[in-house]
Amino acid sequence: MRRTIGPLSALALLATGAVALSPGTPAVGAPAVTTVQGTVTAAGAGALTIATSAGPSRVRTTATTRVLHRLPARLEDIKVGDFIGVAARREANGALTAVSINIFPPALRGRIREGQFAMESGNIMTNAVVTQYVSRVSGRTVTLTYAAGAATIAVPPSTQIHRLTVGSLAELRPGMHVIARGTAGGDGALIASSITVEGPGLP
Repeated sequence: MRRTIGPLSALALLATGAVALSPGTPAVGAPAVTTVQGTVTAAGAGALTIATSAGPSRVRTTATTRVLHRLPARLEDIKVGDFIGVAARREANGALTAVSINIFPPALRGRIREGQFAMESGNIMTNAVVTQYVSRVSGRTVTLTYAAGAATIAVPPSTQIHRLTVGSLAELRPGMHVIARGTAGGDGALIASSITVEGPGLP
């Protein structure tokens, strides 16, 4: 399945596994960013075939295509100094409650827009550095700092938490579930800027 997304939707993908690698907003007239999600059925030099709910989709890779693995993690895995992305809902009293958290690899610092942004879903995205981590029976929170301020976010047990690690194109193989993100080429294939691998099939 392929769909077109706007700048704010790209931020929402941080909560589902695809990572926006550009720190700014796309320029007016820039090619539309699309995603392809499904299971790899064929992998070769510079190309993948992905089975989606709408049928097979062709994806081309380049030397700049970034591969990420998305692995389950726990709140206890988040440490002071980690760079994380938190999608949170705003409660009636103004407090933030985490819906999902991605722990980013150090290699993505400077390639992901830092700060706090509104998402199309109505949630708030915060990409920032952890300055304080608290876990206790009466509550769980993370406190983040970014250029424009700070945010303390409650993390209930239902929050989905994942760690992203950097992989390589050579690791891609049939059976992996992936989310490819990029722009459409002249031949109709997706030219992938990033591919996120999750679930069964990881090395």
